[in-house]
Amino acid sequence: MDNPHVFVNWARTHQSLSENYFQPASEAEVVELVARAKSEGKKIRVVGTGHSWYGIVCTVEWLVKLDRLNSIVTIDTESKQVTVQAGMRLKELNEVLAENKLALQNLGSISEQSVAGVISTATHGSSVHHGIMATQLLAFTLVDGNGVTHKVMPEDGDMWRARVSLGSLGIITEVTLQGCEAFDLREEAYPLTVQELDDKMLDLARENEFFKIWWFPHVGVGQAYTYNTTTDKRMNHDGFMRWLDDNFLAKYVFTLILAIGKAFPTLVPYINRFIRILKFNKEVRIDRSDRVLNVPMPPIHDEMEWSIAMEDAPKAFKQVREMIEERKLKVNFLLEIRFVQGDDCMLSPCHSRDSAYIGAYHAGKKGWKEYVEGFEEIMLKLDGRPHWGKHFTFDKAAIKSMYPDLPKFNEIRSKLDPDNLFVNDFIQSTII
Repeated sequence: MDNPHVFVNWARTHQSLSENYFQPASEAEVVELVARAKSEGKKIRVVGTGHSWYGIVCTVEWLVKLDRLNSIVTIDTESKQVTVQAGMRLKELNEVLAENKLALQNLGSISEQSVAGVISTATHGSSVHHGIMATQLLAFTLVDGNGVTHKVMPEDGDMWRARVSLGSLGIITEVTLQGCEAFDLREEAYPLTVQELDDKMLDLARENEFFKIWWFPHVGVGQAYTYNTTTDKRMNHDGFMRWLDDNFLAKYVFTLILAIGKAFPTLVPYINRFIRILKFNKEVRIDRSDRVLNVPMPPIHDEMEWSIAMEDAPKAFKQVREMIEERKLKVNFLLEIRFVQGDDCMLSPCHSRDSAYIGAYHAGKKGWKEYVEGFEEIMLKLDGRPHWGKHFTFDKAAIKSMYPDLPKFNEIRSKLDPDNLFVNDFIQSTII
């Protein structure tokens, strides 16, 4: 019996009505589902939490959600390795690891996503000393378009390097990750002028284990965040105020401020300066690594984020600032700069180079199109590559020029999915 389902992504920028919706509870059910889709000529897309700004999982045919595949398979405290089912949320995995005095070496800004989702989309953190989250992978199990199950490991060469796959190779059912001993991080946050950020960002990125920059457009000061492993006593000063900030100010007050800016764009520069005074101050915190690296879920907004060569980050930051002022844009959300170690994944935006990710965010549709156009012009001139899960606006010809291994990837994809079961409009318009 058909089970129609409406999918809407987190950012509410894309939605689709699938004719059938499945939540398999075992790998055997996944194999059976793929075989059925193949026999009926149906296409399948897999969704995690939908924390994307693009229609990467949208389909009008069959949608599969792996929420029932969400258990720990094995955990080895001696080797610090953990095998989990693909639908497990990172936030749940973080808690299990902490209970066993373990942690993941690197995380992104949030942990709402599924384990398979962060691997498949090249989700990254904020450290040039660590790669995308897929580089913590030791093995994964994949059910391909023929209904065949593969245990993929580093010795599998090209197939291993295709692990950032956008869900186009099959359905991941299980992953093994290399963890590490649980550790605490010391976060030091402090304001710097934009000129100081231009001058110092590369050194700060190299000198600290984790590093990022937050900057609100129309403001001459940004906030630098450094994070380093420590054994010092945990300190989370003004515990109530931090709770208030994470659970009330971030969710409600900032939402109200954004609403005012959307209604009255001419006020945006003044609002951003007010936020800078309110938030960009010296702060020190020591806590469990995942708690420090993760940030509260922000209000709904649009995001575009591009990876460029690390050494081009100061130039890009300056050019984006100039573009915003020259085009008289009113940008009401922050710009973020993070750094990531290069890797060998075929479709990773960090492929073969240490990278800086420049993330440009905005709330509301007014001015967003113009911001995208100006931002992408800069990133393309710097040989940038877009984050697969964020907003971008060009065709497969541009993608082909960015990823020299794309033909090899498609050879692998064609063998694993000869009937294009896992192809939707997004995959067709970008990588095939």
